[in-house]
Amino acid sequence: MSALNLAGSPFDFGNVLFAVLQECEHRRRGLLENEAPKKLLGIAREKLEEIQKSYAEAGGSEAYWQELEREVLDTAMGQYAPAAIEQTRLERSNYDLWHGGDAVARGLFCLGGLTLGGLIVAAPFIPIFEDAFAFVLAGGGFFWPEIKRTVCDYRHARFLNKVIVQGEKYQKDNRIHYVTSAEFDEALRSLAPAKLGGAAAETSPEKKKAGHAGPPGPAAEDASRQHAEQLRGGKGKERG
Repeated sequence: MSALNLAGSPFDFGNVLFAVLQECEHRRRGLLENEAPKKLLGIAREKLEEIQKSYAEAGGSEAYWQELEREVLDTAMGQYAPAAIEQTRLERSNYDLWHGGDAVARGLFCLGGLTLGGLIVAAPFIPIFEDAFAFVLAGGGFFWPEIKRTVCDYRHARFLNKVIVQGEKYQKDNRIHYVTSAEFDEALRSLAPAKLGGAAAETSPEKKKAGHAGPPGPAAEDASRQHAEQLRGGKGKERG
């Protein structure tokens, strides 16, 4: 299969992955844990079907779409589903904080930080001589619920970005840019009919009767081929 995208940058792996994961993130919080893996995969398929309609109108090749679909459903969703389930569980359990991080919990966290800080300052084998260090740990204990929530959310956001970057890197990897002439011509042929069909659809019946409209002929094919050759030339420069 070829990862040659002739339909435009909106259908690159990274952009499509971003749209799919964004939809899954929006809807995952309403899913039960036991049904989440299946439902998330269904959400991803629905989003891909929506994107495919625009992709077909742009005249993209079937080979590229199959490669993109496999990357999203098999590779990305296989990584995303377990992480999404765990993130949802953390959010529903108040990030596993004792007493949900309420006022009583904050008070005990603060007291624990103050006690720990006092022991560290008093210990002769730890080179900390500033008594205020104990109050720093006490403040950290008071704000521990916010710290843990921020860390967990940031870690999940980094994971989502990592999945998207991995998809982009896979597509841009030089090893998948070695497209044979047969694959390139097939992709070009799949692009040209869409361009021709779009031009024919814009022609009104009145213009046809007046003899002002007809098949775009070689001009449209040449334009499509020129665009594709430019893309192919760009791939060659990357390999160089």
